[in-house]
Amino acid sequence: MAQFKQWALQYVLSDDETAQLEISQKAAKEIESSRASSVTVGNWAASVQQWMTTAAVDDDHMEDGDEGGSGNIIARAKVLRLIGFFGAMFSYDHKAGITASAKALRQLYTMKAFKPDMGIKILDLVCKIKEDFRLQTATTRLELYELFLSLIQDSAVSSELKLKFGASCGFIVDLLQVCQSERDPRNLMIWFRILALFVRDYDPSPEVTEEIFKVFSAYFPISLRSSATPIGITAEDLKGAVRGCFSAHQRVASHTFLFLIQKLDQGDAVTVAVKVDILKTIKACIENYDNPQASVVPYIEKIWNSLKYEVRNGEVKETIDATLDVLRAIARKLQSTKTTPDNSPLRNYIDLVSRDCRDDLSNPTYTKQSGLLLMTVISATVRGYARYNADFIDTIQQNLRQPKSPSHTRDLLLLLNSLLKTRLELIKDRKDGDADDEAALREEQRGPLETLFHNVYLPIWTGKVNDPSSDEKDVLKQVVQGLALLVSQQALQSDGKVTLLCPSRTCSEICSLLTITVTKPLALSLNDNDCEDSDLEDETVLALRTIVMNCRQGYAELVDRARAEIEKRDWANPSEHSLNALKDLLSRLAFIGCSEIPLDIASETSPARSSPLQHFVTLTSTLLQLFPLSHQAGSADGPTATDQVISSLHAAIIWFRDACEAKYGKNFASISAGGQTWVEEFQKLPEGCLLHLPQGDESSATILPPLNRDDSEVYSQFLKLALFIVRYLYRSAASGSPDPWSERSLVQVSQMAGLVVRSLPETLQVSFSLAKEAFKYFRSPDEQSSLGEASGLRTGLLTLGILQGLRPSALAGVYNPDGVAEKFMCDTSKFGTSTTRESDIRAAIGAILANKYKGGPSTSDPDSLVMKRALAFWTNWLSDATTITTLPPSTFLAYNTIAMSIFAGAAARQDPNLPSHPNPPLRHHHLLPQRRTPRSLPRPHRQTPLLLTPANHATVKRFATQWTYTHLTKPLLSQAQPTTNPDTAHAATRYRVAVLSVVANCPFTVYQDDLPQLITLLVTALTNRAGLAEEVAWAQTVAALEVLMEVLGHEAELLRGI
Repeated sequence: MAQFKQWALQYVLSDDETAQLEISQKAAKEIESSRASSVTVGNWAASVQQWMTTAAVDDDHMEDGDEGGSGNIIARAKVLRLIGFFGAMFSYDHKAGITASAKALRQLYTMKAFKPDMGIKILDLVCKIKEDFRLQTATTRLELYELFLSLIQDSAVSSELKLKFGASCGFIVDLLQVCQSERDPRNLMIWFRILALFVRDYDPSPEVTEEIFKVFSAYFPISLRSSATPIGITAEDLKGAVRGCFSAHQRVASHTFLFLIQKLDQGDAVTVAVKVDILKTIKACIENYDNPQASVVPYIEKIWNSLKYEVRNGEVKETIDATLDVLRAIARKLQSTKTTPDNSPLRNYIDLVSRDCRDDLSNPTYTKQSGLLLMTVISATVRGYARYNADFIDTIQQNLRQPKSPSHTRDLLLLLNSLLKTRLELIKDRKDGDADDEAALREEQRGPLETLFHNVYLPIWTGKVNDPSSDEKDVLKQVVQGLALLVSQQALQSDGKVTLLCPSRTCSEICSLLTITVTKPLALSLNDNDCEDSDLEDETVLALRTIVMNCRQGYAELVDRARAEIEKRDWANPSEHSLNALKDLLSRLAFIGCSEIPLDIASETSPARSSPLQHFVTLTSTLLQLFPLSHQAGSADGPTATDQVISSLHAAIIWFRDACEAKYGKNFASISAGGQTWVEEFQKLPEGCLLHLPQGDESSATILPPLNRDDSEVYSQFLKLALFIVRYLYRSAASGSPDPWSERSLVQVSQMAGLVVRSLPETLQVSFSLAKEAFKYFRSPDEQSSLGEASGLRTGLLTLGILQGLRPSALAGVYNPDGVAEKFMCDTSKFGTSTTRESDIRAAIGAILANKYKGGPSTSDPDSLVMKRALAFWTNWLSDATTITTLPPSTFLAYNTIAMSIFAGAAARQDPNLPSHPNPPLRHHHLLPQRRTPRSLPRPHRQTPLLLTPANHATVKRFATQWTYTHLTKPLLSQAQPTTNPDTAHAATRYRVAVLSVVANCPFTVYQDDLPQLITLLVTALTNRAGLAEEVAWAQTVAALEVLMEVLGHEAELLRGI
């Protein structure tokens, strides 16, 4: 150790380079003689540590205190001596000390006294290691690579290197010789970065450039062996690094393209992964090389001649896609070249591709492939498309006149449709383009596009639509898709405005043509209607939606034709086939016109902006005019024609609501009605104005002012109109003839009202007094029915529809003591003979009223008397029912359903006034077999999934399920246990069924602590069905099995021995 310290001191103090070299040789020989033991190397490294630290301290101190003076010179001198000392270690054939020297040199590089010319000296010293470099460990080499990278990418050092070596770049040649055999993945990642820097940032001579290319190209294609020890580097990382070398600068273009094409042309010897790697590398080079006239154009023909077969004869999607990416990249790169139009590299490139592919379009074997190649090249740029689209369309038309087969026709139409789709995208993205692109789109030849319908699509459709074969149906699908794309085409006018390309007359013809397909099932008998046409009909529906969203007047024509077809028929006693055809037609009309918001594109006949609700208004007005289609009474067998009309009206509202939320979100823009509420505004309009909205009279302008499609006010106007429709239907159902109003129609209207009401903000629900309208049905005082009518099926459903969507604050006005809500929940005077279905409706209303109740201070019920009395009423009734011998079973069933639903609503918000448990009747066990499980048993959760949800603004507290189990069910566990006492056996049976019906709807963790008692109930339920009707017994068995599965999944050991 002392000897190393002495040598280090002599080295630092010496000014003679020869003496310094001798000292370094002595240190090296000492390390060699010790066989590079760790102790010796450690002593050597420690001997120089003090000088490195001192140098660093001196460096900071002297530069701060004597900038540019003698102190700075001394600091630089010390750094230079240390560089010489550590660099000398690379001149000898040994393995010891290289790692420490490399780290020391990297440390010296970071010092303030380090100067750019010192970087040249470091590179010169380190390169003297020569072939011994590969003998170093990967970790040591990594230290050196990081040192090389730091120096090479340092701008000051780089300038010195360029100044000293010029184009000869001798230091690069030295580094290539030292590092060219690297194999370690971590080291290669840095080495490839260094090589890319040599190519990109330096200016090597052609000879040196070729040597650099040889080094990194030798690694291509690169792969990575699997290793048990993760290194954090993937094969894709290495591929990307090598790719960065190829694409670093255009100076390697002459080597790169020929090399990669040669690799690609090796045929079957090249795997798919390697092909994709080659193609991605070619693409990267094309995109990154500057001066494409010199770096890309000379190699285009070679690239094309090699790549075209990858698509023409290719079968692997990955390879085909990568090839098309390369061809597309060439076109986009050539678009940036500034040349005359007649001598444009882009034009020459497209001509090259066209010459090779045009004739192949007539060959069914290669139609799709050649068309794909042409499409890729032509549509890659706006200018290329604008110049060649007419020629491409003409070529396709020529081949369509003499197709070889239906599949040939299909492939040609597919190419034509792809061209139209690409044009749409180019028009849409034009704002991201430049002035030349805008000019090209304005000056494109539109004649071939405008005549496509009459010259291509219509003749094919007419020739095949009547009796198509299976292959011809595929052709018709392409025709339908093409018609939708054709109508969607836009034209950029000279003033920059966008209009529809097709004239309105052509759009109207297309709508008429496709409408026949949609309405055809209604005109055909069951035997004539081919079910195999359903795919074509579905395709037609999608196409019509696209068409009417662009050509607005087309939807009114479609609806008028459909209405005419419907009105031709007698719907008094329709067949099942006719009803199904009507259902399909009306549901399709709702989807076509209401599932999207129409675009606002001018045409020559409709330049003015129209309402975005135009299609919704057209359909809903037509459906209301059709209502009722018949006065046939509804039945359990199936819906009537009138039911289908109401169902489609409901569907239209749902579709348009979803479209609004997709575009505008759920934000609601308030509408000013001049101090009036919407309901008051509706009252001042003519009764039948909804039927005439599309005619554009004064009432139409009042309800639907013109709006911009992007204005969120569209959503508000939609809800306003939807509420108007609900009001119209409610008035009709409550005051009109009951004949057309089947239960199905009433349910649809009820759900429609719930959908609209819950979409309104709280302020509007309150200001419109919708809670009162739930019992008035939007009628004037002289038209209103008595409260008792709400117990009926028809009025009950109407009430339920509005109430289910209201927010609790909007219902506050009905909770006055002895008010509407309390009377409705407690008045049973007009409910003695109610049917089971009516009891369900009243029970649902009771659940809502109990759940959305808010009593207490600052409310109309400060002492919460309404809810206390309602809960007490039904608790007492259930207890008293045990002594009523004259109570019919059906009446008990209805009352019990209402009671349990009211308890459910209160339990969801954890009402403290709820009784500890609703006591079921203990005597008159003959009633039990009459009861049906969903209605007779205390299942508070039965209504919750349907009505008590956040979407309906219900109050469902976070731990409502746990609270309900603890408050209502757990107290019954002891009374539900099996017993041999005949006086309590029947009661225990009822309690057991009640407990299991609730537990089956609870998570396992809720009842986990009560498993011992519950397991006894499970065993009893699965083995003892005495005293239960069959339906109740089966319900008990199902509930027990559901709970048993949960127990088996969580704590199966508790069931051992049972």
